[in-house]
Amino acid sequence: MEKQKFLEILKSRVLIMDGATGTELQKKKYLEDVVIPEELNVKFPKRISDIYSSYVNAGSDILLANTFGANPIRLKQHGLLDKADDIIKSGIDLIRKISPKTIVAGDISSIGEYIEPLGSLSFDEAYNAFAMQASLLQKHNADIMIIETMTEIKEMKAAILATKDNFNGAIIAQMTFAEDGITVTGSDLKSFIAMVESLGVDALGLNCSIGSKDLAELAKVLRENTNLPISFKPNAGMPVLINRDTCFPETKEEFIESSLKAYSYGVNMFGGCCGTNPEFIKALSAELKNKSPKIAKTTNKYFLSTRVKAIDINEIKKPVIIGERINPTNRKKLQEELVKGSFSMVKDEARFQAQSGANLLDVNMGVPSADEEKLLTNAVNQIQEIVSTPLCIDSSNTSALEQAVKNCAGKPIINSVNGEQKKLDLILPIVKRYGASLIALTSDDNGIPKTAEERLEIAEKILRFADKYGVERKNIIFDYLVLSVSSSPEQIQETLKAMKESKQLHPECKLVLGVSNVSFGLPSRQTINSTFLKMAVAAGLDFAIINPHENWTIDSPLAKDLLENKDKGAAKYIEAFSSFKKSLPKDGTEKLPLDKCLYFAVLNGNQESIADIIRQIIACDANPFKMVNDNVLKALDIVGEKFASKEYFLPQIIMSAQAAQMAFAILKTTFKKSETFSAGRVIMATVKGDMHDIGKNVVGAVLESYGFDVIDMGINVDSQEIINKAREINPIAIGLSALMTTTMPEMETVVKLRNVEHVPTKIIIGGAAVTEKFAKEIGADAYAKDAMETAEYIKTLQKESCK
Repeated sequence: MEKQKFLEILKSRVLIMDGATGTELQKKKYLEDVVIPEELNVKFPKRISDIYSSYVNAGSDILLANTFGANPIRLKQHGLLDKADDIIKSGIDLIRKISPKTIVAGDISSIGEYIEPLGSLSFDEAYNAFAMQASLLQKHNADIMIIETMTEIKEMKAAILATKDNFNGAIIAQMTFAEDGITVTGSDLKSFIAMVESLGVDALGLNCSIGSKDLAELAKVLRENTNLPISFKPNAGMPVLINRDTCFPETKEEFIESSLKAYSYGVNMFGGCCGTNPEFIKALSAELKNKSPKIAKTTNKYFLSTRVKAIDINEIKKPVIIGERINPTNRKKLQEELVKGSFSMVKDEARFQAQSGANLLDVNMGVPSADEEKLLTNAVNQIQEIVSTPLCIDSSNTSALEQAVKNCAGKPIINSVNGEQKKLDLILPIVKRYGASLIALTSDDNGIPKTAEERLEIAEKILRFADKYGVERKNIIFDYLVLSVSSSPEQIQETLKAMKESKQLHPECKLVLGVSNVSFGLPSRQTINSTFLKMAVAAGLDFAIINPHENWTIDSPLAKDLLENKDKGAAKYIEAFSSFKKSLPKDGTEKLPLDKCLYFAVLNGNQESIADIIRQIIACDANPFKMVNDNVLKALDIVGEKFASKEYFLPQIIMSAQAAQMAFAILKTTFKKSETFSAGRVIMATVKGDMHDIGKNVVGAVLESYGFDVIDMGINVDSQEIINKAREINPIAIGLSALMTTTMPEMETVVKLRNVEHVPTKIIIGGAAVTEKFAKEIGADAYAKDAMETAEYIKTLQKESCK
């Protein structure tokens, strides 16, 4: 189906999607004799046809093909990669045979691994996996594509890019949120909107995770912040385990009531996720099918974003501050660190600028003779995991720019391009592909024009090229370039004049300036910078690239006269300020004792400084293990508190744990024969039938940071294999993880086997759906809600074993 035809249908009437596939297959026991649901397409096609038919008969306009996990990484794990083409072809053909008029949606979902730095998967590996799946869905004529049940922004980005490159139809992007509108990796609704809109999807929506009542309120937030069509596929409530059976408590009537409320908010497409069934869809069709969509009020948002935060530039008081301090130019120490591969100063600067009020951070890694592509990509990956501030990625190296923007988990600004045709042809395709905003300098091959009119002509040229490459004009941010008032006093007014006229000619385009250029070569530079900033804001400035640590409240009449070219030769200004002595702020970074240095390094996940701190501790402390142990554990306890309060999310937990691991690893290397480090072995495993391992991996990382030897058995681990391994190595504890209620009963199997075979090992369980009550019911020794609770319990076991 042509994209435009689908979008026209969507504008004219509400479309009904299908309900749950997975829970229906489980309920009917159709998953027996297959390793993954997608295998049914070729091994037992009638089982899938039964599900498809039930939803067609219930009134679904759109059916999702059974290709949810048919990406090459998942298929390879189950020995089905050679059947990828057959699986996807059959998944689509079965729908066509049942109902030729039904809109067939290719279904793409998570690979099951996080992209670095959260996981080990590279962005390109994820992209390639999604590209293969999308190309097969295109080959076998899916009408539209639905990317669903995603929890991580960067994976969603890879999936959208791969789909756009390999599929010609409409693309709908759906993510999964908790009740508070935040994903497990910390992304909120506006971050989701900002990223998927910037990449050019045709519709966006919500599916899975929570019940319809809560999801309807999240849909309202979507409608208030996007003009795109919205899809709505909630669960039938949050799953609960009753007598070992997974149940979804929401009634059909409650589901319809919430769906009608979502319709009133302006949702265009309706369906159901886990726990819903054909009866839900039949009732939904009776209420909403073919109704005219509600006409929603047009929004005027201008989002920039990271994984965990989106800011609407139109709502922020001007100017929006872009911190300029992550730049090695004229900063020898920073250059030296970067050449060594250390990003300690970069991360500190990012944190300090965010604390000082920077709304965005400019990131420049232009170090002579260094690998800028690698440096810039690493800097972006590390900065965006320690601060929520959106990024302005700054490079003249096209390859470095593209790699960094690709790895940015959100919508950034690219800094920059100018009016040279060759540069426009290189940069604008990157802007279009990755949905970034772009700073456009109004200079060209001939340099910076002297007049406002000439700069505006270059701006017009840039806009023509933006139109050519399909870059929205609202994503162009013009820099009309301010020169130093000391050398070009007449140029200040030309810059301001160009800005004012640009606002009249191109109100959709924002304006930016690198403010501190104006004061070069004069005393009391901040007096000029601050005064000029106020003049620039009055002329329409939206973004200011500045040092956020400086005082920006100064407003000097003498500086204003100078900037308005009323003080020839800056005579009055120099006379007043030539003896000015800038009072340096208190350093605030006085030498801390080593224990505090270590504590803060772990708390902030600052791995680069760990090695030096540990070496100093070893050199000067009689009991280095005690100092390291006490301060690392103290820092990790605070990390746990921050995680519990949602001040920290998964990325920060991982980074702090890795810093702690590094500290202990260095001590282990130094004291190889010390028994102090024999904290004991712990087995970690995700139970049979469950393919989720993020939580398990976090727990493992934290346990290793406490000095335990973690034996990670992976995902989908057979119960007998776990007990056999426990008998072999006699661990302190077995940690079992399960994300799905359907796999939780496997935990009980492990406990029973442990008891029958008299293996003297404690079992601790955890996971999203697991509860303390369930742990007691199955006879597990403990329940932990997160990594820190797991660590505390196992530390207690270790102490008891040493008595």
